[in-house]
Amino acid sequence: MNKIPMVSMSVMVLMTLWVVVTMPGQGLAQDVNARELLVKMDDVLRGPSHDMRVFLDVKTKRWERKYEIRVQMKGLDYAFARVLKPPKSEGQGFLRIKTRLWQYLPTAERTILIPPSLMLDDFMGSDFSNDDFVKMSYMADDYDATLLDEEALDGVPVYHLELLPKPDAPVTYGKLEVWLRKEDAGPVRWAFYNEKLKHIRTLYFSDFKDFGGHVVPAVWRMENLADPSRGTTVTIVDARYGTDIPDKLFTRPNLEKYP
Repeated sequence: MNKIPMVSMSVMVLMTLWVVVTMPGQGLAQDVNARELLVKMDDVLRGPSHDMRVFLDVKTKRWERKYEIRVQMKGLDYAFARVLKPPKSEGQGFLRIKTRLWQYLPTAERTILIPPSLMLDDFMGSDFSNDDFVKMSYMADDYDATLLDEEALDGVPVYHLELLPKPDAPVTYGKLEVWLRKEDAGPVRWAFYNEKLKHIRTLYFSDFKDFGGHVVPAVWRMENLADPSRGTTVTIVDARYGTDIPDKLFTRPNLEKYP
């Protein structure tokens, strides 16, 4: 029997190690599809449709505000949000149809089309952007996803993914990192990076609850890395998923009709 020289064996071992170290995703479960995980995550957050009431708590060094908002979404292209409280902000509305977003200001009886350049602006003075709260990009189509690792966050087994925007995708971030529960792809953490790939915000999901058979994180806490004194929390008070929402809700006349 021919023996492989020791030098050749050493070279083969080094080459094997080089491949393992330099090939991303090696050593991870080969049947895990990053895009499919994003599709499942999106279903957890949206469902085919939903009608929910949330509290939006915004805290800064100088002031605190608490809003009550009704949010309705249908599929990927339609979203409607109406501020119910406090009285000073009551009636403000947001309507999204595909990539276009309008804001209605009842005190001025005026409707504004929010351009793509302002999608990163603060939503109601919070640490969420207009895109985060109302648009919610469909990550499975807007980003190329790579499975980086399998980890544990606070004892919960998760998949760690990196998302880079596809060319010409209507998104506002240069990169995202997401951590999803292995059991159901429910989101645990998102990290947001700007176009210069600087980490700017982190969103923490917690308190998973069952709303009529649909399990979703009920608390979303956004950390602002540029200003640690700030913070915003969204709490889902009640929600219905898979509910029938009429198309006439998602129209300009309905947006401008309040009460």
